Amino acid sequence: MHKDSFDIPQRQSVTGTLFFLIMSVQKVVRIFWPLLLLYVFKGDFSKIMEPKWIIGSLILVLVLIAHSILSWYNFFFLIKDKEFVLRKGYLKRVVIAIPFEKIVSINLKQGLMQQVLGVVQLEVDSAGSKKKEVSIHAISRDVAEALKEQLASYKKESPDSEESLVNGEGIEEKETILQLSIKDLLRISIAKNHFRGLLVILAFGNNIYYQLKDLFESEVSLAADKTESFIQHSGTIAIAGMVILVLLVSLIISMAEVFLRYYNFNMISFANTFSLQSGLLKRKNITIPFTKIQRLKRSINPIQKWLNISDLQLVQANSVEVSKDKDKVSIPGCDDGKFRQLCDKIYDDPFSQYTYETKPQKVFLYRYFTFSFVIMSIPLFALGLELNWIWYLEIVVPFIAAGIAYLTFYRRWYRLSHDFFQIDSGIIGKDYSIIEVYKVQTVHIKRTFFQRRNGTASLDLGMAGSVVRIDYISYDEALRMKDQILYKIETSNKKWM
Repeated sequence: MHKDSFDIPQRQSVTGTLFFLIMSVQKVVRIFWPLLLLYVFKGDFSKIMEPKWIIGSLILVLVLIAHSILSWYNFFFLIKDKEFVLRKGYLKRVVIAIPFEKIVSINLKQGLMQQVLGVVQLEVDSAGSKKKEVSIHAISRDVAEALKEQLASYKKESPDSEESLVNGEGIEEKETILQLSIKDLLRISIAKNHFRGLLVILAFGNNIYYQLKDLFESEVSLAADKTESFIQHSGTIAIAGMVILVLLVSLIISMAEVFLRYYNFNMISFANTFSLQSGLLKRKNITIPFTKIQRLKRSINPIQKWLNISDLQLVQANSVEVSKDKDKVSIPGCDDGKFRQLCDKIYDDPFSQYTYETKPQKVFLYRYFTFSFVIMSIPLFALGLELNWIWYLEIVVPFIAAGIAYLTFYRRWYRLSHDFFQIDSGIIGKDYSIIEVYKVQTVHIKRTFFQRRNGTASLDLGMAGSVVRIDYISYDEALRMKDQILYKIETSNKKWM
């Protein structure tokens, strides 16, 4: 595509009208599905041919079609005066302009419906915004790739800059960092937190139960009574079988999540940039320059340690919404060797000798014990009002709270070197976060009334898109760490992004 082709306003692919229509229908179905379900099971199908229903359906279809066409027709994007500009809306006009120097990520996504229609979604994000700035939902892959390349190429500041290397000037050979096979995905699935799958089952089942109960009260109540009677008259083997079945379903949910998200995962490195591709039904293509990585986080639970794998997370200089989003950049199935290789790619000797390390004060242990005890006691107290035997569980709560508090305190370390800051934490598993000191933008010492009394303080390290807190260290240590971090920031000539 010609370099100046984006200087004039362009619309999305014509297929985008169909995509908008499908999304609109999907929203309507999500809102009214209980009524549709009620009509299917209890409605009179002969009434569907009544004039009022036919006219109402036609009006709804025409409104959705008009909305889709108008949304497509009034959606433009272009490149103008070193800015990426997007204009959209037919009732409420919106214009978004992002200077090239503020663009921190340009990613491609392709959901199942977009795959069927042969279009992709392009997202452009900038640091410090409260949400994803630009999302173009339906353009051809050729246009998306050309636009992505052009936005990146406009950002280059010098011939040897990182962006110019990414776009063709002095490109180095691509190196595969991590590629996951089916066997690797199975190992990752086994090591996942299956309690999350169990919570999904409980939440989904509870929601469906109350939705159906409102529509079919007598039928659902009868089924619930039969289920309760079956459980009461079942033996230990039957109950154990039900527990195993629920755990098996939780494992299947975890496996499905892993395969849908990380199928065909491939991570390559070239020209100080990572490129990640993954996804089965929803494909993602993410490009991450090394300089945009604000923090590297590694998590290892006991099963992952046994399988010699871990989860990595790259925190970029993105918007707050992206930083909290479940789809932020995750790298699963990474062993010790790959972790070292990644660190060496991003940082310059991150495992050098730390000049200073400390732990939280013991008041952190006592406060964490109190917090854990209260959090576990409240639901037991509420259940104890209905079930008397629940009160016996209160006996073990202090011991569990003490174990959680001790493990949290024991594994919490803060380590500071001249160039890097590392935070170790975790309860059952272990978490490690590595931060380059010069990328810290703000340093604040915070002290509550109780911290002033016991001589402790908390240190907040602000970076683009995230804040790291160092809790309950002594006030003198907080001052010392603040001075050392500020000295590094002021004497560094590197750019934080």
